[in-house]
Amino acid sequence: MKLKFTNKVGGVLIALILGTSVTQAQDLADMTEFLKAGSEDASVFMGDYLNPMFTGLGYGAANGWYNTAKAHKPLGFDLTVTLNVAKAPSSDLFFNINEDDYDNVELVDPSKPKTSTLFGDETTTEVTAEYTHSETGTTVTSTFTTPEGLQASGLDKKYAGYVPMPMVQLGIGLIKNTDLKVRWMPTIKGEDDYGNESKVSLFGLGLMHDFKQWIPAIKHIPIDMAVLVGYNRINTSSGLDTNGDVMEGENQRGEFAINSWTYQLLVSKKLSVLTIYGGFGYNNTSTNLKILGTYDISDENSPLPVILTDPVDETYLSSGWRGTAGLRLQLAVITIHADYTFQEYNTLTAGIGFTLR
Repeated sequence: MKLKFTNKVGGVLIALILGTSVTQAQDLADMTEFLKAGSEDASVFMGDYLNPMFTGLGYGAANGWYNTAKAHKPLGFDLTVTLNVAKAPSSDLFFNINEDDYDNVELVDPSKPKTSTLFGDETTTEVTAEYTHSETGTTVTSTFTTPEGLQASGLDKKYAGYVPMPMVQLGIGLIKNTDLKVRWMPTIKGEDDYGNESKVSLFGLGLMHDFKQWIPAIKHIPIDMAVLVGYNRINTSSGLDTNGDVMEGENQRGEFAINSWTYQLLVSKKLSVLTIYGGFGYNNTSTNLKILGTYDISDENSPLPVILTDPVDETYLSSGWRGTAGLRLQLAVITIHADYTFQEYNTLTAGIGFTLR
């Protein structure tokens, strides 16, 4: 009995943002076999498998907050459409299954621990899981192959590891050279073969403040300087009901939420219609993954049903330093900008906007 979890909670997000159909994502290999090893082992594996998506979304959402360090005048504003594309390093396309990280999982061939993450290829390994249900004492033993990555399902190798994050942002000038920034990504929806709706959305708030005005020694230097704090939340949800065709259970659904903070020091210099800008700072991301509902993981050899309820509720953390360099071209009230951020997942940002000081 299998459940296409990579489609429902992980693959659906990638499929929707990349513009492919949810049905195409259903060809991804099954990873909920790991539920047969119990909730804790399933949480470890799912975290490793989905890690490049979680991390890439967190880093991508932390970009695109600014294209200048100069704040608006009161009630001045800008409206900008941005695309951020984070790139997972090649080392995150695969991971090794370490038996010490699991309670009930063993490699069939310990010399072959390597397997794909979501962005990997057809590289897999075989494992054996033996799980004893705490209430019934029933043991489920199964041997299965770890899931392949998106490359095995048709994703071109040259695109492997790229995580796009589109968004719309509104910046409004307040008092004392302070900008309030509000951003969002229109909710993207899809539907699988069972009629389950999946959706992903983003919302964020940020503040940018010109601190140079408060320091007499530097307040007259002809360079704009500011500090920025930004917060993003990405929400994804999907029903997991398969009408009993895949895995028996009730109220099956998956959810994950990514909360990310970015703290940055910004500088910029305007030269006629061209602005050179940059920033240095720190990102902090927390991802919560939930698999909710009941799941019958027993097989024909199980004397009693083995039911898991809300089997996964796990939080994954990532953080790191970042540095950004970019250019903005302003033609009357139209701005075009692009920048590159050096961080664990290097990120390219490009956007176009409308601004009034």
